[in-house]
Amino acid sequence: MADFNTALDLYLQGDRSGALHLWRLLADQGDVRSQFNLGVLYDEGQEVVADKQRAAAYYRAAAEQGYSQAALNLALMLETGDGIPSDSNEAARWFWVAAEAGIPQAQFRLGLKYDTGEGLPRDAEQAAQWYYRAANSGEPHAANNLGRCFAMGEGVAQSDIDAYKWFNIAAELGVANAARYRERVARELSPDQRLRAGEAAEEWLQDFRMRHS
Repeated sequence: MADFNTALDLYLQGDRSGALHLWRLLADQGDVRSQFNLGVLYDEGQEVVADKQRAAAYYRAAAEQGYSQAALNLALMLETGDGIPSDSNEAARWFWVAAEAGIPQAQFRLGLKYDTGEGLPRDAEQAAQWYYRAANSGEPHAANNLGRCFAMGEGVAQSDIDAYKWFNIAAELGVANAARYRERVARELSPDQRLRAGEAAEEWLQDFRMRHS
């Protein structure tokens, strides 16, 4: 019986039209991987004319079956109005699905929604919690925002040591302004506190690199 991998084999062998035809048939039958794959192809205009509305429809079909990456892609389209009407509230719903499934980018985006109050009620504690989950998985901007939460005491107990740690981590992960924030917080720390915060950041980074090596 033809399945997703049959279509993938056709695609890799150069039979693009045969693969697309089979993926469409499978997607109509509810095959979640085919739905997601077609969403990506129509989203990016690969082998087909780009069609954002069709991409969103395929993403939605897969997301409604719990496919977390489809939920994230749909949420991003809804958030930015990428070829479909923007809907911050519905974007929040799909960010939540993807975040609960453990996707760091979705966790960061959900934290941002709680932080800004766009699509969800403002909730500093929820924002900090989702930033923490995303940051702990290595999402750079979540680490930076978590540093701000600790620096300002937003949703967490104020702690310049923790703020320094997360700004340091964000800087090492490539966030451009994190080093500047780290040095600003450093002025509030004693040399010993700064040393301890730096060691905590380095310990986290070493563990992260080991987990992703």
